[in-house]
Amino acid sequence: MNVLFVNNFRGRGGGEEFLRDLLPGLAQKGVNVGLVCRPGTALSAMFENTSINVYAIERSGSGAYTSAFQIAKIIRSEGYRIVNIQRGHDIIQSWAASLLSGRTPVLIYTPQVSEFNRSRILLSRMDHIVTISRHIRDNLATCCPKISSRIRIIYYGIDLSMFNVVHYGKAAIRKRFGLNPDTRIIGTVGDLWKNQIEFLDSLRDIRKEFPDTRYALVAAESGIGQIREFKERAEELGLSDAIVWVGRLSKEDMRSFYTDIDIAVSTHRNEGFGIWVLEALAVGAPVIAFNAGGIRDALEACPAGVLVDGGAREMAAQVIRVMRNDAMRKQMSEAGPRWVAEKFSRERMVEDYFRFFKTVGRKKQ
Repeated sequence: MNVLFVNNFRGRGGGEEFLRDLLPGLAQKGVNVGLVCRPGTALSAMFENTSINVYAIERSGSGAYTSAFQIAKIIRSEGYRIVNIQRGHDIIQSWAASLLSGRTPVLIYTPQVSEFNRSRILLSRMDHIVTISRHIRDNLATCCPKISSRIRIIYYGIDLSMFNVVHYGKAAIRKRFGLNPDTRIIGTVGDLWKNQIEFLDSLRDIRKEFPDTRYALVAAESGIGQIREFKERAEELGLSDAIVWVGRLSKEDMRSFYTDIDIAVSTHRNEGFGIWVLEALAVGAPVIAFNAGGIRDALEACPAGVLVDGGAREMAAQVIRVMRNDAMRKQMSEAGPRWVAEKFSRERMVEDYFRFFKTVGRKKQ
């Protein structure tokens, strides 16, 4: 089985972490895996000197016109029967390459966020669309009802050897910011366009009962307007000293972050899925989130999670409820790793994709 993935994103986000976990697993199952990406990106370095065939193709400048021809040559010469497109802006390039190759490979689109390519014409050119949550599936079906029968969900899975309860007790974040063991830390992950500002009103209520509570953000502290708005709102509410700017962390350092926080929260109502929520649960952090977006798929019926139907006041009430009850928090902390192991392991994700690729590839022949 030969599968070519296309991802021309310059940075590194959830979609790229997804490939980091998926591609080696497929290769171990005997799949010939190729990856088209931009040269000099995180992806090109991620799979250097591995079994993944990396094709670093420039898309800027003249590459905007020649990249489709280069990919077509790769499809033709390497015999790729399936092309899996990871970003909406890669659809035209990949579709054109498939036509130019003369091989009619199976075209699969895997949107990672709800702001996918909304062109009905382009979406209809896809043989299959694999989503990561019901939230994205429903948005796709609303945008282009005719493709509903081609959509299926395959959930993320994470590496449980990296994120597990063995990492309890390191306290690196607490040491870094001089926080004592009794300080309650509420943590969240993601740059500040993900609506973290709304949690400040929750935090004000929480600190009335737990005055020393801190809100730790794994996010950049500069670069976008939402950060300025967040800081101004924190100052207005008298919460500036309660904010801990952790910055962006490596995967290894994220383990210590999850270990140090008492509760993880998400206020983003339009999250595609939220890999970090699985990581937090796997390391033993209870998660409280608004009942919206793709995060629902990870937390519905989860004994370590709470979905909040209301706004900031309701979010605060749920956080306080868990923080008041040490026995409840302990039960949630112990249940989270079991939940992730049962439903969201990397091995399960790899197996689901392997079977899916095998099925669609056989039907195309």
